[in-house]
Amino acid sequence: METQTSSAAHERSGLATETAEVIVAEPYEFVPPKSGTLVARLMQPVLPLQLKHAWGIVGHEVRGAEKLRASLAAGHGIVLAPNHVRDPDALVVGLLTKYVGSHFHFMASWHVFKQGWFQRFLVRQLGAFSVHREGLDKTSLNTAIDILAEARRPLVLFPEGIVSFHNDQLSPLQEGTSLIVQRAAKKRAANDAIKNGQVVVHPVALKYQFAGDLEATLSAALANLERELSWEPQTDLSPLDRVRKIGTGLLGLREVEYFGEAQSGELFERLDRLINRILEPIEQEWQRPGEGRGVYERVKALRTVMLKELVDGNATAARREHCWKQLRDCTFALHLGAYPADYLAAEPCVERLIETVERFEHDFKFVDRHRPHRVVIEIGDAIAVPAQRDRTGPSLMEKIESSLSRQLKNLATELNQPLPK
Repeated sequence: METQTSSAAHERSGLATETAEVIVAEPYEFVPPKSGTLVARLMQPVLPLQLKHAWGIVGHEVRGAEKLRASLAAGHGIVLAPNHVRDPDALVVGLLTKYVGSHFHFMASWHVFKQGWFQRFLVRQLGAFSVHREGLDKTSLNTAIDILAEARRPLVLFPEGIVSFHNDQLSPLQEGTSLIVQRAAKKRAANDAIKNGQVVVHPVALKYQFAGDLEATLSAALANLERELSWEPQTDLSPLDRVRKIGTGLLGLREVEYFGEAQSGELFERLDRLINRILEPIEQEWQRPGEGRGVYERVKALRTVMLKELVDGNATAARREHCWKQLRDCTFALHLGAYPADYLAAEPCVERLIETVERFEHDFKFVDRHRPHRVVIEIGDAIAVPAQRDRTGPSLMEKIESSLSRQLKNLATELNQPLPK
């Protein structure tokens, strides 16, 4: 079956109507990891150059490498649990291999392996294996459990599940990480051949700091967004006020598309109403009520049934196009739901302003601009995973969330740059 994606873009009324996210509609086949390390070793000195050339990451700093080296020396099965801020996060985490003397395995969404033979070859050689995020992928889960139980290599799992695009706050963590590590700890403890070591999780905080010319960057970016709205450049306003006004204008355009007119009320109340306006008719059609569930869970449930229709059904061309339109709407709702309330108002700074501008470009223009950043990669303390779940204290995911949130808060305090007056 031919691979189809939701990225076939066209323009309407000056604003792109498709999301850039790739959705694969063909029968899923598990892609196993490679055990060899030759390509990964050859890539180590090239990786910083690749990150700079392709993603604008001009420098990096590693903190806490000794913590991971200690877990490796102890023979532990190791999970690295980073926050997921930007698309190249997996490559950024790969920088750690040079500092700790070990290669990693990565669990990666299946679409990563469907974007050309070279990318499929490369990501497999670097230790990645696939997971079908729209279904229960037992083969992928069992592969991850075996990697940890046998302590083959550290396994990288992004507990947020999707890219958040905001660096200073975590999105809700998904329970998949807990399922994998708890089962791995139980399996490892039952193996009499293993005399030492356990399963541990190291939270890994990724903090990006803007490293470019703020005035030049904002001047061009804000003017381009204002032109999308058919506005003259709003140079009489501060950059912060321009960003807020642009956000309100972009939201109003989408409200006209889905409601027929711009709505009133507080910004994030309007955002929630728009998300429900997008998702509720789709949920009714597919009989997947989303009341009381988060946007991520609602969209995942809808994607599962729609992709099944596209893969297994004998849908007409019109029906297939209808499904693709709904999938694009679901992805847009997912992006809307990822905007943190009061993100700019609470702690305005250069990094949050740039992130918000890049979110607008990604979500409304479907353009990704890789502006210069440096990244700090901070490895947190190991969190031991007992073979039997402890139900009396904080859960594993609560411990990971607490550690990552604390690390990110401290890094934001240190690295976020104040806005010029």
